[in-house]
Amino acid sequence: MAQALNGQLRDFSLPDVLQFILQQRKSGRLSLTYHHQRAEVGISRGNISHIDVDGRNVETVIRDWLLSCGRMSPDELSGVESVSRSMDRSILETLVAKKFISPEERADWIQIVAEDLVCDLFQWSEGAYEFNTELPATILRGVGLNLSTEMITMEGMRRLDEWPRLRDRLGSPGVQVSISQMPASIAELGPEAIILRQLELSSSSLTLEDLEKKVPFGRFRLYDTLVAYADEGYVTLRQDGKAFDSHLEIHEDFEPVRASSSAVLLLGGAVLLIAALLLNWMVGTAIGHLASVPEHGFIGAESRFEGLKLNTAVERYRFLTGAWPTSLDRVSAEFSLSRAERESSLGVDYGYRAGPNGYSLWLRDETPEPGKAEP
Repeated sequence: MAQALNGQLRDFSLPDVLQFILQQRKSGRLSLTYHHQRAEVGISRGNISHIDVDGRNVETVIRDWLLSCGRMSPDELSGVESVSRSMDRSILETLVAKKFISPEERADWIQIVAEDLVCDLFQWSEGAYEFNTELPATILRGVGLNLSTEMITMEGMRRLDEWPRLRDRLGSPGVQVSISQMPASIAELGPEAIILRQLELSSSSLTLEDLEKKVPFGRFRLYDTLVAYADEGYVTLRQDGKAFDSHLEIHEDFEPVRASSSAVLLLGGAVLLIAALLLNWMVGTAIGHLASVPEHGFIGAESRFEGLKLNTAVERYRFLTGAWPTSLDRVSAEFSLSRAERESSLGVDYGYRAGPNGYSLWLRDETPEPGKAEP
């Protein structure tokens, strides 16, 4: 029998929805709306098999990239589309057969483009969602997409954390990017190394806005890779004619410090302070009062994802029974939660308390915060 799940993203976020579908191992079509934008996510047994955002999918993004960077002319594209229709095969398969892209590029770009399209949806904090098991997921021939919902959720949450840092680091889209030096082995950098190849082909530096049109992936991946390349010294970033590479060496001349009784006292005091801090840390760890969830980076995303799984189990219990569980033991009995799922990767148990309008879920030694009410 067909099942439908719908609601508002402000009440039940996209990570919540995807995790719910994954745990149920459902197949169907997830439709999302955000202002005037629409997205369709195909789900096959809990994992993502298709993504389309306002007509942009894996095939169209790769096709448009080949045109914008000059690897294929409009006439050549028309020929590829004609051959694909006559032979009843995908454009991507024809592009490989005509040697516009290699089989390795095709596999890399399918994965990268799909990841970027899905992760961009995590910024949709408002709008509506609807998942219908009666509607089959659209599947593009010759793509063979199968994204892990669990991994894409963790990656999407990591990007939400990291994006403000990248945006502040690189400034405006008018920042100029140029090659500083090529790495010893560009192949070891993976498919993102196409950034360096595009810069090498250019006779002058490129703006972030221009460079974005010459690569087949999204803005986050472009900015993230450029920051890494700048740190390695492969590229130089300039704004208003001034370089702001983060790894410029700072040379300072220090005067010799004379050994004196004051210096000895200061050194002794510093040693005692460090020892006291170390002892406090060891004691705090032993009694388990230092457990907290990191706010940024992969560890923070992983910790929050674990909490999200437990939150989703609570929401599922309410969805199926009509009432909040009285304890996490009731949730475990209903959904067979393992011990690992009852505690975070930090080794700390979760606390739980149900209320008339919602619930609270928190890590031990943290102040409980109200959970969200059922949409």
